[in-house]
Amino acid sequence: MEGTQENINSYNSKIDNAPDILKRLVGNEKINIDVIRNDGSVFRVGFVMENARINQAVEGGFSDASIILTTTENAVNTIRSSDNPIDTFQKQEDLGQVRIEGDNLLTKAKLSVVFSSSVLQFFSNVFYG
Repeated sequence: MEGTQENINSYNSKIDNAPDILKRLVGNEKINIDVIRNDGSVFRVGFVMENARINQAVEGGFSDASIILTTTENAVNTIRSSDNPIDTFQKQEDLGQVRIEGDNLLTKAKLSVVFSSSVLQFFSNVFYG
């Protein structure tokens, strides 16, 4: 989970400035992040969210995650090295290299609303800025 704790600390230190819609979405969820590596293996980490903060990271993730983000190592590297991470994220999503899914209709509806430019800008600032 190399680098994971650094990203958790960055996220938690900035979540108070996040758009309210993001804080409501991730408030108390279990989130899995699956990264398909270039060698075909999968890196999976789960996050237990409490009041929109990452309270716990679990290597291997959860069988009952309510939100699942699946991406490729190439997509992560492309977004990370981009001069415009928001546009690049959206392009990677359009290409099917990034997928965000909810486990029920309410979560799916929230996800479709939450990925507005203000939310993407927040994540860009946390992880790339």
